Amino acid sequence: MYALGVDLGTTFTAASTWRSGHAEIASLGSRTAAVPSVVLLREDETFLTGESANRRGLSEPHRVAREFKRRFGDTTPILLGGVPYSAEALMARLLRWVVDEVARREGGLPAGVTVSHPANWGPYKTDLLRQAVRLSGLEIPVSFTTEPEAAAVFYAQQQRIDPGSVVAVYDLGGGTFDAAVLRKTATGFEILGQPEGIERLG
Repeated sequence: MYALGVDLGTTFTAASTWRSGHAEIASLGSRTAAVPSVVLLREDETFLTGESANRRGLSEPHRVAREFKRRFGDTTPILLGGVPYSAEALMARLLRWVVDEVARREGGLPAGVTVSHPANWGPYKTDLLRQAVRLSGLEIPVSFTTEPEAAAVFYAQQQRIDPGSVVAVYDLGGGTFDAAVLRKTATGFEILGQPEGIERLG
């Protein structure tokens, strides 16, 4: 069995598997591990996601959604081919596609999924993320972590970090910038102070 971690980024989406104490990046694309965070509604009302949605969106721009993570919490719908969707519904489609794609390549569903989110998301946006998970229809346990905590855990896998040590995470992504300071504990990491982010810098 394996566990799956998913980062639904503003511009790119990535995932990794965790098995027997070892993390490995999951290949989602045909040439790269990460895929564009893009969803397209076809005329037959089925969806394309990732690379295929990105390619098709060039010729059908009115049916494609990009960077919808920026619209998380915005009540104005996103129109795809004239059909309204919330950012949460599109995130749900993207998440479900990632889980199904990894399950196809791994030969079965993961035992659990962890979804990361920006550290500066408050209760409102994290609750919307939980709604997106419910909308995805996943019937496996799903947990949540902040993106800097996920980065710090990965760093701790590569370098020896003693409990009490402090790590700064500088996350300049494709769509947003986030910074956080974390302290290593006996069981993981705790965020110190208030994480900061700039939603329109990436």
